[in-house]
Amino acid sequence: MVTLFYRCRVNEGVASVVKATRVLRAFTPNLPVLSVRQVSARTGIPRSTAHVLCQTLVSVGLLAVSDGGYELGPLVLELGGQVIERTGLVRAAEDTVDRLIRIPEQEVHLGQLTHGWIVYLHRKAGTRRSDMDNRVGQRAPAHLTGCGKSALCWLPFTEVTEHVRRCCEEDGREPPDMAALEHELARGRMDGYVVSRSFQRGRTSVASAIRDASGCPVGGLSVAGPSEIFTANVMANSRASVVEAAAMISKKILNYTGSWALAGQNAVLPTEARRA
Repeated sequence: MVTLFYRCRVNEGVASVVKATRVLRAFTPNLPVLSVRQVSARTGIPRSTAHVLCQTLVSVGLLAVSDGGYELGPLVLELGGQVIERTGLVRAAEDTVDRLIRIPEQEVHLGQLTHGWIVYLHRKAGTRRSDMDNRVGQRAPAHLTGCGKSALCWLPFTEVTEHVRRCCEEDGREPPDMAALEHELARGRMDGYVVSRSFQRGRTSVASAIRDASGCPVGGLSVAGPSEIFTANVMANSRASVVEAAAMISKKILNYTGSWALAGQNAVLPTEARRA
């Protein structure tokens, strides 16, 4: 009886952690403040339970009380900063991103790969800002974005398939044509860049992977903008510029042993790494 009681309490505790995680993930750059009613609607958690979870998360700093409801708390920033610092991606990209050659309508995006998602860490808008949905802190399925696809190119497709399945289930969207995606990623790995038009209608992204010293994908760098501005000359310049910049950033990133970026030991290593 004692063992059964203990297991039940453990299961309840695990379930509470899962629900708390769902609450935190309900917040997005487009929805930074949510009421209890909105949290309940976005998570499927009963309103009374959502209220208790929000209050508990406030008490530990993961949420904060705001006008109209709740917002992510200071502890999220602290923990997120540690993860970003661990890969060194933002630090490595600091000087390089601003030197990317682009036309006024284009903007630069820097994204980090995490569990099949891409999280945007930096956005540099052009002098003529376009309407693009790539806010800093936004999370998007990696298989839909230029930054994400360029990184996925360097993972075995068996892993890509699992990441896509999980992302689609979590995001409530239909899975893509996996055969077409496999061909696209293989081509991107061969060319060193991808051209993506699947994230936002009427927008084109030219992206290249950023990898650590072992060849593991950490994220991606892209130049993006309205599709109509990508003439043959602009496309050629964008490809050359983003590939060169991504290579420069990759060289600056220190190798790390963690598996947070999902590359792990199964990443598709570059030719020179496989020979070593």
